[in-house]
Amino acid sequence: MLVAARKSVLMDAPSEALGQLEPETTKSQILTYVPHDAQRILAAAGIRDEHVFPLPALLEKRPALIGYYRLLLGISQKRFYRKGTGMGPFKGMETRGLYSPGRRPDLDLFCSVMAEHLAELVRQISPGNYGARCR
Repeated sequence: MLVAARKSVLMDAPSEALGQLEPETTKSQILTYVPHDAQRILAAAGIRDEHVFPLPALLEKRPALIGYYRLLLGISQKRFYRKGTGMGPFKGMETRGLYSPGRRPDLDLFCSVMAEHLAELVRQISPGNYGARCR
C-alpha cells in the first residue's frame, strides 16, 4: 500500500511526472503560478517549486497528484471536496486519475487558488519567518 501511495501521492509521483514534461513548459508555468517570494524561499531551501506548487501541465500528465498537493496543506479529502469549496469537480482526478481536457480552464483556476494557500504555507515555515515569531 505504501509503494502505491509513493507512486500516486508521495514525493515520487511529481518527480516521475516532471520527467515527462518539457522543461520550458514547467518553467513558464512556474513563473505564472508560483509567487516570486515563495520561489526565493524554496530556492534557498533547495526545494523545487513544482514539488510544492501544482502546475496545469503536471496535473494533466498525472491527475492523481491533486491528492499530493492537498496533503501538503494537511486537508482531508472529506473537507477538501465538501460542498461549497469549489473543489468537487477535481475529486475524480485525485481518486480515479481521470482528466478531461475540457476542464482545462478549471485546472488553471485550481492551480491559482492552491498557489495562494501553498505560498502562505511556505512563508509561514520559512526560517526567517520562524525566527521572527520566536522572539
